[in-house]
Amino acid sequence: MSHVELSREDRERRVRAVVAAARRLADPRDPLGVEARRALPGATGLSDASIELSLTQHLETSVTPDGLAKLVTRAGSAPRVHVVLSANVFTGVVRAVALAVAAAPSVVVRPSSREAVLAPLLLRAITEQGAEARFEVSRALEPAPGDHVHVYGRRETIAAITASCPTGVTVRGHGPGFGVAVVTGATAETAPLAERLSWDIVPFDQRGCLSPRIAFVEGSAEDAERFASCLAVELDQREKQVPRGALSDEERRDRSLYRQTMQAVGQCHEGATSAVGLDLDPCAIFLPPAGRHMHVARVANVGEIARLLGSHRDAITCIGVAVESSHAARLAALLPGARILPLGNMQCPPLDGPVDLRKML
Repeated sequence: MSHVELSREDRERRVRAVVAAARRLADPRDPLGVEARRALPGATGLSDASIELSLTQHLETSVTPDGLAKLVTRAGSAPRVHVVLSANVFTGVVRAVALAVAAAPSVVVRPSSREAVLAPLLLRAITEQGAEARFEVSRALEPAPGDHVHVYGRRETIAAITASCPTGVTVRGHGPGFGVAVVTGATAETAPLAERLSWDIVPFDQRGCLSPRIAFVEGSAEDAERFASCLAVELDQREKQVPRGALSDEERRDRSLYRQTMQAVGQCHEGATSAVGLDLDPCAIFLPPAGRHMHVARVANVGEIARLLGSHRDAITCIGVAVESSHAARLAALLPGARILPLGNMQCPPLDGPVDLRKML
């Protein structure tokens, strides 16, 4: 279907309008920011402190010229974009809408039934500033041939929506995933690195596709034990500052199973609401559940990482490394499509396209 192309200047202006609107939601003094903080704890199950952390540290409120140029290029072009949001990371609405308004003059957003707070608030902020980047919020999904559908969520959701769309609709699926951290064990920076990683684990109670779930420690058994112990201490400290929210019944069952498994085959540092499993001689990876659980595995060298990840390789969205790490290039080759981000910033990728750069489903 032919359609009127937005100019590059129009696309960039529309993205900047979305980012400007997000700044109102991040501001605890703004009426829309106040409303977000009042409604989001009940909608997400996250603690008040976790909501505050997410809005002030993880909501995209700025974009660099380079990031804006990349986002517009990666957004593609369509007459209309439909956005199907996931509830796991409520702040993801800003990036999702930015990509959509950069691609099409008409955008329809379907919030998750579990979290329908932030998208309407973002729309209100955009409307009140008189920007052209307005979109429609709708529970219906009715794409026409030529439209694009951006789906954020489970593979089953993406598959079901793809199967239900008419011929001629393009579905761009942004599926589940998780992050990994890589730490060189023989360093005096063990405690600071553990602290930085803990701040990557805490946001969204580890339910996001960038949330780290595994840490590989390159070094000796003592190095891995020291790092796991430090991380457990740091996660207990984070609980005092940013309490974890409620877990689902499935998450509680998975937590119990993971802890029992690690107690049987390795070690498990149990905290008030968190757990750090440690495997000093891994043959495979035990992927821990969300809810502030981290699996630490000792490796002799970086080359072992791809082997251990096995079937999980396609799910890796980002790799957290020390800023000075010399492994970044090799890791990028081992896990193509994963972002390389500094520890402490794994949940803050630049606003330059989709949150992860894997090939879309």
